[in-house]
Amino acid sequence: MSRIFEALQQANPDFGRPLSEASESPQRLSPFAAALIGEVPVMEEASQFALPRDSESRLVAWTQPNSLAAENLRTLSARLRQSQQRRQLRRILVTSAVQGDGKSTISANLAITLAAQGERTLLLDGDLHQPSLATTLGVNGERGFVDWCEESDLTASPLLRAEGLPLWILPAGICKDQPLNVLQSSAASELLRQLGEWFSWIVIDSPPLVPLTDANVWATASDAVLLVVREGATPRKALAKCLESVEKSKLFALVMNDATSQEERYYRDYYNASGPVRVVSKAASKG
Repeated sequence: MSRIFEALQQANPDFGRPLSEASESPQRLSPFAAALIGEVPVMEEASQFALPRDSESRLVAWTQPNSLAAENLRTLSARLRQSQQRRQLRRILVTSAVQGDGKSTISANLAITLAAQGERTLLLDGDLHQPSLATTLGVNGERGFVDWCEESDLTASPLLRAEGLPLWILPAGICKDQPLNVLQSSAASELLRQLGEWFSWIVIDSPPLVPLTDANVWATASDAVLLVVREGATPRKALAKCLESVEKSKLFALVMNDATSQEERYYRDYYNASGPVRVVSKAASKG
């Protein structure tokens, strides 16, 4: 895949920057978060829930913070925050070439990582066909993004807040119409605009790019795209097709799920901890 990576690096300078440059202090709030003054009622009044700690949830950023996967996620979040200082960067789309690459797991872990660093973060389930985040997080997903668009009433909030973190969840809800109609509606556009004023980061878990059109609509409405691939599983043809469909200036990183590396063993020996999800953030590193 080296030729693909070289082409992506030429299209987007952020893509190939060495991970060692991601050294921003995780304790400092972004300028947007620091500028938020006062309380937003629909955010502060959101029902709270506890993030699950069982291994089946695969929330390594929450349950295994000393794992290599969690460290790679912190590196990725630092890269995002650095780029946010240089350009408009708030809505992050996490997608994949095909189903089963682990995009929802990466979405949830990235959102937790950003929130743990003091950022007001929203995790939005944008997969209106097969939403899964509500189940993963153990919350009620009957009301969500779809309902908010249909009601056009921002005070009737379906937002949920994680205990102990500035992290909010917006489930997909139950879509009765064609998902594409909802995503392309003016109500969806207005809702995303409003959410962008409330949160410093919006992490959107979308359907796979192949074969659905929904992810491309989400990509258009997003500032950056993270493409999740699974080592030894993602079909090359599907990946190539998906890379062609994404605007190269928006493709921020490839995240490789279940990657194998000697680095994990050394890291595990050092911290005496390991994570069930291995992440490669950026083409330049394996973890």
